[in-house]
Amino acid sequence: MKRIILLLVLFLALSPMAAMGAEFFDTESSAISAFIRTKTQEADVLSRDVEALQKRLEQSRPVITDMLAKARERVQTLEVVARMVKTNPYDMRVALADARYAQISLTKEFQQLELLSKDVAAKQQVAQSLSEDLERKWTTGMNATLRGEIQALRKSADAASKKMKTLREQLEAINSSVSDVQTGVSGWITSFESQLTEIWKADFLEKKTFHLLPDSGENSLAGIADWYANMKTFAEEQFTAITEEPGWAGTFALFWLPFIVVSCVAVRHLYKLFENIHTRGRVAAILGILCLSLGLSLLAAFFSGKVRQTSFLLFCTHFFALIGVQALAWVFRNVKGIPPRQILQPLWPLGVLSITVALLDLLRLPDWFEHLVWVILLVLSSLFFGMIQPVRRYERFIRRAHPYVLAVLVAVAILGWGNLAILASTLWGVVALAIQLSLGAVSVVRVFFERMDKTGMRAVAADLGVTALTLLVYLVTALGVITWITVNLGTSVVFEKLSTLEFSWGNFSFNFLRLGVVLLLFQVVRSLIAVWKTVLAGDRLGWKNIDRGAAASLQRIGMYCLWMLFGLVSLNLLGISLSNFAVIAGGLSVGIGFGMQTIISNFISGLILLFDRAIQPGDVIEVNGVWGKVMSVNIRNTEVQTFDNAKIFVPNSTLIANNLTNWTHRNDVRMRRDVLVGVAYGSDIQLVKKLLLESATEHPAVLSSPEPAVIFSNFGASSLDFTLRFWVRHVDLGVSASSEIREAIDRKFREHGVEIPFPQMDVHVRSGDGAVRVEMEDGLRKHVEAAREGAEK
Repeated sequence: MKRIILLLVLFLALSPMAAMGAEFFDTESSAISAFIRTKTQEADVLSRDVEALQKRLEQSRPVITDMLAKARERVQTLEVVARMVKTNPYDMRVALADARYAQISLTKEFQQLELLSKDVAAKQQVAQSLSEDLERKWTTGMNATLRGEIQALRKSADAASKKMKTLREQLEAINSSVSDVQTGVSGWITSFESQLTEIWKADFLEKKTFHLLPDSGENSLAGIADWYANMKTFAEEQFTAITEEPGWAGTFALFWLPFIVVSCVAVRHLYKLFENIHTRGRVAAILGILCLSLGLSLLAAFFSGKVRQTSFLLFCTHFFALIGVQALAWVFRNVKGIPPRQILQPLWPLGVLSITVALLDLLRLPDWFEHLVWVILLVLSSLFFGMIQPVRRYERFIRRAHPYVLAVLVAVAILGWGNLAILASTLWGVVALAIQLSLGAVSVVRVFFERMDKTGMRAVAADLGVTALTLLVYLVTALGVITWITVNLGTSVVFEKLSTLEFSWGNFSFNFLRLGVVLLLFQVVRSLIAVWKTVLAGDRLGWKNIDRGAAASLQRIGMYCLWMLFGLVSLNLLGISLSNFAVIAGGLSVGIGFGMQTIISNFISGLILLFDRAIQPGDVIEVNGVWGKVMSVNIRNTEVQTFDNAKIFVPNSTLIANNLTNWTHRNDVRMRRDVLVGVAYGSDIQLVKKLLLESATEHPAVLSSPEPAVIFSNFGASSLDFTLRFWVRHVDLGVSASSEIREAIDRKFREHGVEIPFPQMDVHVRSGDGAVRVEMEDGLRKHVEAAREGAEK
C-alpha cells in the first residue's frame, strides 16, 4: 500500500515536467521548420538570380566581344597615329584628343559590364552567407528528416555558389581584357602628353628659316597641288570623324540648351541697364549671346568627352567664342549708351586677325605660303586699325600698341621663331578682347549696384558685392584665356608651369600663383577699406554717439592697419623674410636717423595726432596767425583749408611742437566775441548798457546761455569805454555776427541820441605858414582815423 502511494506521488510530480518538455520540443520543431522554409525561399530566389545573371552574360557576350574588338582597333589606330604624327604638333594634339575620347568612351561602354560584375559578386556573397547559416548548430540533434532537408538546401546553395564563381571567373577574364585595352589607351595618353610638350617646344623654340617665297629650285605649283590633295583628304577625314559619331548633334544641343536658358534669364534681369543702347547694339548682343553659347557648348562637349574633338570643331569653337566675346564686350562697355562717334566695335580688326590666323593653322598651307599670308593679314589689320578712332581709353591704348606688337612679332618671326609669332598673334587678339569683355562686365556690375538703394547696410552689401563680382569677372577672364591656350595646345603644361613657376634668389622666392593671390588680396583690402569708411560715415548704423572727427580718425587708423596687414601678408606670400628687413634697417639706421629725420618725425607726429585726437577733421584752428579748417590728418602732414580757400599742408611735427589754437576742440563750436564801444562823457550809462544788450540778444547767432554781458571797462581820454561780451553758436559766425551787432549798436545809438565821440584837437597856426598848417591837418586826420579804428575794435 505504501509503495502504491509513493508511485502516485512521483507520477503527480513528474507530469508537469513532461508537459514542459513536450512543449519545448514542439517549439524547437516549429522554429526549425520556419528556418527551413525561409532558407528554402532564399535558395529559390538565389537560383533564379543565378539563371538571370547567366542569361545577362550570354546576351551581353556578343556586344562585349564587339566592343572589345573595336577597342583593340582604337588602340591599334592610336599606335599607327603615334608613328605618323611624331613631328606635327597639331596632329599630335588631335591624336591626344582622340585618345582621351577613347578612354571616356571605353569607360562608358563597359559600364554595364562593371555593373554585371558587381551584381555577380553580391549574389556570390549571398550564396556564401546562406551556406554559413546552414552549417550552424541546427544540423545537430535533429531527426533524419530535418537533417535531410538542410543537407539538400546546402547542396543547392553550394551549387549556386559554384555557378556564381564560374560567372565571376568569366567576367574577370573579360574585365582583364578590358583592363588591358584601357591600360593601352592610358599609356598612349601618357605618351602623347609627354611627346606633345616636347613637340611644341621644338616647333616654337627651334629656329627655322622664315621665308615669304619658295626656296630656289622648289616647284611652288607642285607644292600647292600636293597641299590641295592632302587638304582634300584631311577634310574627308574631319567630315567622317564628325558624322560617324552617333548622336553628336543631340549631345551638342543638350549642352547648348542650358547656356541659352541662362543667357535669356540674364538678359531679362539686366535689360533695364541697357535701355539707352542703340537698336544695332541689341542686335549685336543677341548675336554675341548665340555665338558665345555655341562656342561654350562645344567646349563643354569636348571636356565631357561627349563629342570628339577634331581640328575643324576646334576652329568652330574658336570662331563662335571670339565672335560672341567681341560682340558682348562692346555692348557691355557701352552699358550707359553707345558713343555718338563710335558705333562699330573698335577692336574688330583684332578679332578678324585672330580668327583668320586660326583658319590659317587649320588649312596647313606650305610654310612659305603660310608666312606670306600671315604677313598680309598683319598689314591688313594695321590698315583697318588706322581707319578707326576709338573714344574710350582702353581701346585707344590697344590701337596705339597694336603696331608695336606686330613689329615685335615680325621681328620674332624673322629671327627664326615664326610658329611662335603666329600663335602669339592669335593670342594677342584673344587677350585684348578678353580684357575688353572683363572691363565691360565690371561696368555692368557697377551700373547694376549704382541703381540699388544704398542706405544703411545695403551700402556695405553693395560695396562687397561689387568687389566680389569684380574679382570673379577677372578670375573667370584669366581662367578663360588659360583654357583657350590649353585647348589649342592640347595640354595643360602652360597652366602647370604658371602655377609652379618660381624664381628664387637667396631667401627670396617668387611664384605666379602667389602673385595672383596677392592681387586678389589687394582688391579685397580696397573693398574692406571702402566698407570701413561707409560704416563710419553712415548716419543709420548706430554711430551717432561718435563725432565726425573721431570717425575720421578711426577711418585713417583702420585704413593704415589694413594696409599694414596686407603688406605683411603679401611679403609672406611672396617669400620675402622679414629678417632681411631687420638687417637692412640695422644697416641703414644711421642714414635714417640723419637723412630721414624730418620724415620720421612727421610720421610719428601723425600717429600721435590720430591717436591723441588733439585736432580732427572739421576743426577750426589757428597756426601762426592763420585761420583755417582741418580737412584731413594724414600720416605725414595735415591738410588745412583757409578761409581764403587756400590749401595749406602743415607738417605734423609743426602742430606737435609749436603753439596751436583749436577753436572747435572736442566738437565745441561756440565762440566768445568782444565789441568795444566808446560813448561821450555825460551819456546815460544804464541806457547805453541796455542798448548794447538789446543789440546782442536780438541777433540770432548769439547764445542766450551764457548770457551777453556789458562791462564798463575804462574812462577814456575822450569817451566812456564799454565792452559788449557775447557768445555765438558757431565759430563760422564770429566775424559776421560782430559786424552785424556793430551795425545794430550804431543804429540804436542814433535813435536814442547816444553820441560816439571822436578825438578833437585845437590847432593854432601862424599866419602865412601854409606848410605847417597842412602837416597839422594830415596829423589830425590820421589821429582821428586811429581813434575810430580803436572804437570799432
